[in-house]
Amino acid sequence: MKKIIAVFAFLALAMVVSCSGGNGPEDVAKKFLDATNTGEFGEAKKYADEKTGQMLGMVEGMMPPDKKAEMKKKAPTVEIISSEEQDSIATVKYKLKGEGQGDEEKTLSLKKEKGDWKVTINKEDKNKEGAPGAVPPPPAPTEATDTITAPVADTAVAPAQ
Repeated sequence: MKKIIAVFAFLALAMVVSCSGGNGPEDVAKKFLDATNTGEFGEAKKYADEKTGQMLGMVEGMMPPDKKAEMKKKAPTVEIISSEEQDSIATVKYKLKGEGQGDEEKTLSLKKEKGDWKVTINKEDKNKEGAPGAVPPPPAPTEATDTITAPVADTAVAPAQ
């Protein structure tokens, strides 16, 4: 009987520990940034408010599959520097480490919705240089690779008289 009680106590403690962490603004920001930097926009939507989620959906819809694969290979590492919370608003400062990344400190805004922290990127943020969230811009139009060329004759044709 004592063993059964000990097992239940251990399981209850494990549940409390596993459910208690990972939902603060820094954790949410890291998960969001990791997802967007690897092209996993569906995953990133879990950590975003509704408007930011809609924007991510548009970016995802315009991104060719080969670009997503490239993003996964070259994804930078996210280094969280600090965070500030004031009521239901938080700002997380971070840097991206990796190929082609500068040493620039960036910020990400979050707000608390129904007890959960959500990344929020407003219209003004999207128009700024280095907008928060490191959401990549829509891909540039690509050149058509499926071209049809007509065969060229090697012989000259005399004009009809």
